[in-house]
Amino acid sequence: MSLNLEKTVKDWIDADPAGDGLTAYLEVPADRPRRLVTIERVGGNENEYSSHPTLAIQVWAESRWQAAQLATGTLLPRLLDLDLLDPIAAVSVESVIDFPDPGPPPQPRYQITIQLDAATQ
Repeated sequence: MSLNLEKTVKDWIDADPAGDGLTAYLEVPADRPRRLVTIERVGGNENEYSSHPTLAIQVWAESRWQAAQLATGTLLPRLLDLDLLDPIAAVSVESVIDFPDPGPPPQPRYQITIQLDAATQ
């Protein structure tokens, strides 16, 4: 069985009752809203029975302060709870950085990089 952990993280973010109306996407939509979250696999490794993806979760907002608040106050606690889901065994946060989108037009953005440990079977 193939496990899509990007989609698992997207669904987990979208289902957050305290998510402040944020919607997560697997790619930036053509008609992008002012605030959004994107999830992208940027590395990691696969074994026969486990998956260890590195994911970049990017938070876009109207200002750098809002992006930082959404990233650290709203999304980070939600991401740290991913290990409540089967088959995710562990979550580690590799970095939280200011990562503005150069545009055009430029837009404030924060990036959280996480590593997951998950069973594939």
